[in-house]
Amino acid sequence: MVSDGILILLRHGESVFNAASIFTGLLDVDVSERGREQARAAGRLIAASGLTPETIWTSPMRRAAVTTDLVCAELGIDPASARSTWRLAERDYGSLTGVPKSEARERYGAEGYITVRRTLDGSPGPATPEQAAAWSVRPYAQPGSGLPEPGAGEALRDVIERVTPVWDQLRGALAGRARVLVVAHGNSLRALCAVVDGLSPQEVQDLNIPPGEPLVYRWTGTGVAPRGGEYLSDAAHDAVALIAREGGT
Repeated sequence: MVSDGILILLRHGESVFNAASIFTGLLDVDVSERGREQARAAGRLIAASGLTPETIWTSPMRRAAVTTDLVCAELGIDPASARSTWRLAERDYGSLTGVPKSEARERYGAEGYITVRRTLDGSPGPATPEQAAAWSVRPYAQPGSGLPEPGAGEALRDVIERVTPVWDQLRGALAGRARVLVVAHGNSLRALCAVVDGLSPQEVQDLNIPPGEPLVYRWTGTGVAPRGGEYLSDAAHDAVALIAREGGT
């Protein structure tokens, strides 16, 4: 019986734009069939490890919500109990939203591409009205939230700022020995890990989180351990390496 507070981070299963290698950001795309199976497999891994969560936090975006539903089905949990917050939504990729990654590499060059995509302060800048009008998928927007207007663009540091209050609440649950699952996105989870692990700028740049692979931390009384967490599946490390070769989360 697990008695310590447990934090499980889970990136949503592969989306249809992940599969097509397109910058998605706040475009509210669905999960691919492969992503659906990744979500189911994640639920089975969590159950088999005896880590069924008592509390679930999730991004409200479709790909995270679908992943949450599928994980909950495997765990026998009512998905309606999940707590949804805009603070866990994906990074707004601004002018890169909807752009193929191959095109972005040509636009910025190798070094500029890494700066915009991976560093704390790199930002692609806002999308033009013409770019926004050409988006093939409706963007996620929550009026009255702290999210920028879709297409305004965010640096990862902006995402860190908006996810920090979530960690403040998670800490209280973990201190009470709760098991907590957070389902979100590559960049909102990178931002959360930056806060949880106190990552340096280089560590943030190097961090990659694969889809559908549960990453587990245990509460120590003052924070979580081990630093960087532990994946439930050994195959996750191969997935991390693959993402790194493709240019990062």
